[in-house]
Amino acid sequence: MKTAILITARLKSTRLPKKVLKPLVGRPMLAHMLDRLKLAQSSDEIIIITSPFEQDDPLVELAACEGVKSFRGDPDDVLLRMKMAAEEFGVETLISCTADNPFVDPVYIDRLVAFHRQQKHDFTNTEGLPWGVFSYAIDYAALVKACEIKAEKDTEVWGGYFTQTGLFNWGTLQITDPAVCWPELRLTVDTPEDFELVEKIFAELYRPGEVFALQEILALCRRREDLVLINTGVMQKAGIPIKLKAEV
Repeated sequence: MKTAILITARLKSTRLPKKVLKPLVGRPMLAHMLDRLKLAQSSDEIIIITSPFEQDDPLVELAACEGVKSFRGDPDDVLLRMKMAAEEFGVETLISCTADNPFVDPVYIDRLVAFHRQQKHDFTNTEGLPWGVFSYAIDYAALVKACEIKAEKDTEVWGGYFTQTGLFNWGTLQITDPAVCWPELRLTVDTPEDFELVEKIFAELYRPGEVFALQEILALCRRREDLVLINTGVMQKAGIPIKLKAEV
């Protein structure tokens, strides 16, 4: 059973332009994310999935430089883009994450995949980790079905198709380890404030050639309340509600 990490990535952001390529200690943020994801034992492949637009060419170039695959598909329909990428590369279990989450954790990817398979879920999410650290597991067959029932082409936010329709067997991996359980902590990058926090974490913890652990990040944030305050005022953008075809 082939499992792959699919990283949804575009360079169209307006609040923080080209955020995923912004440099951190001399390398693009997305390159650091790839360093982290390459440590996941459950993944056979990493694929950056982006659009066919010229503005996203640098993402394909970065993928080639970092030794991972890339796929170009529908610019707005993320569900369809994931489905087509899975077909292109023969993926049966997808681990979905986005390029604006540089601290997606490989340890919890592996736990997610194990839980997803043990429970025989169509879709599995994670609760308890900081915002931007978790990922999602999806079976290819469920992804095909979700694409068949949706009536919305903008699926940047798509989890509800699996959790709100009653059509899928899904569940949640609950994280309770006090060393990493901090769901209120914001570790995604949408705004300059978010990126400032990530920069300061790298300034404190980065060691060339190494990937610092999630536990180190949270321990630092617990010691340094001034860091956590940097982006506490940032509001997560709301996604478009799911929309189903009339016959579903």
